[in-house]
Amino acid sequence: MSLPFSADQLKQHVNQDMATCASLLELLTQEQTALKRRDADAVESILEKKVSLLEILEGSAKLRQAWAVSAQQTSDEQGWSQIISELGNSEIKQQWAALKDMYIAVRQQNEINGKLLARHQKTVSRLLDVMRGKTAGPSLYNASGYSSNQARSNKFGEA
Repeated sequence: MSLPFSADQLKQHVNQDMATCASLLELLTQEQTALKRRDADAVESILEKKVSLLEILEGSAKLRQAWAVSAQQTSDEQGWSQIISELGNSEIKQQWAALKDMYIAVRQQNEINGKLLARHQKTVSRLLDVMRGKTAGPSLYNASGYSSNQARSNKFGEA
């Protein structure tokens, strides 16, 4: 099979993706710190940088997809494993494995940040409900067996 790229091109491409992932992982770590501090300005600044790095990774993924299609392979994990094994370059295999590990680390850190953000949103929502005079009572079962919230309403000025 004739590949539309050389081993050196793929090696350079993977190295660039690894550098981009490392930068993204660092930003995600900074974002986690900013979320813990509830520093909205820092989170917004980090978000702008994250978007540009994600655009780079998206462009890279599209290039890899085009290369895989040109090589008459699928652009999934199995297709790339086949392409990399055909190259027979152990250094590229190691770099590819390291890149996959970095993708996993980025995904995990992003999930952590998403959970932090969801928790903050829930807290803010509850605080807003209290300010609006909506306090949720306990969830109880009614006569037909369905749960219902026994919501009480107290205005903030009355609380």
